[in-house]
Amino acid sequence: MLAALLSGAVIGLLNGLFIAVLRVPSFIVTLAGSIAYAGLLLVVMGPQTTLVVRDPTIRALAPTYLPPALGWGIPLVCLALYAAGVWYNQWRRSQSGLPVKHPTQLVLQLLTATVVVLILMFLFHSYQGVPQAVMIALGLVVIFWLVLRKTPFGRHLYAVGGNAEAARRAGINVVRMKLTVFILASTLAAFAGIMMTSRSTAVATQISSTLLLNAIAAAVIGGVSLFGGRGSVWAVVLGALVIGSLDNGLDLLNQDQGVKNIVQGAVLVLAVTADAVVRRAGFSRGK
Repeated sequence: MLAALLSGAVIGLLNGLFIAVLRVPSFIVTLAGSIAYAGLLLVVMGPQTTLVVRDPTIRALAPTYLPPALGWGIPLVCLALYAAGVWYNQWRRSQSGLPVKHPTQLVLQLLTATVVVLILMFLFHSYQGVPQAVMIALGLVVIFWLVLRKTPFGRHLYAVGGNAEAARRAGINVVRMKLTVFILASTLAAFAGIMMTSRSTAVATQISSTLLLNAIAAAVIGGVSLFGGRGSVWAVVLGALVIGSLDNGLDLLNQDQGVKNIVQGAVLVLAVTADAVVRRAGFSRGK
């Protein structure tokens, strides 16, 4: 697993060098890399079409369910920490003389979060409990949400995405930022590969033809701007849920892959069009 994560980091570094240093368009580098690494997978696997993974540690990552104590305890502790963070942020803004949320709005925000968490917990425990893979994914989402929203790195990242030249003139090392982002992206992709391997207990030579489309669609539907500078980690999670719901719903309706591709492509076009319209409207208002 460490070797897989390291491989992902090296691939991200190579992609980042082409994009950040040589200034090759990122879409071309990513697409070319996808094709090349798919070919490398075929070379490594040789005549095998599927490689069954028997390592018990890897196989136990995704299908394992947390004990009830942890399944309830971890979400409730996270909810308490979230409430404490919201109140602390409110107090700091008040002490600094900045605008703060109305107490009613604050209570509604915390009440909504509590209700959502409790409903999810009841749904999970009505089956077999909270899947370990869900907690791992949520843990990563929370970590990167904190990094993007609460650290200088996150602010610099949004600045580079919004206007790389302005960020460079403000003293941000744009090349280093891009390298870091591509390394993180590829490392997370490698981690996702490990989790998918654990879930399916095997590795196939054929990579899903819609994998790239789904990744782009989840981000764009979640509000991440293709023009840079705007997006949220939680919104991407929502976009992924939309894509997953579409996939699952079309499967339940017994639709073939062609119909699924058409629907997902149409949703992606609508999301990109909405993003472009909103961005153009913002420019026209001088925002």
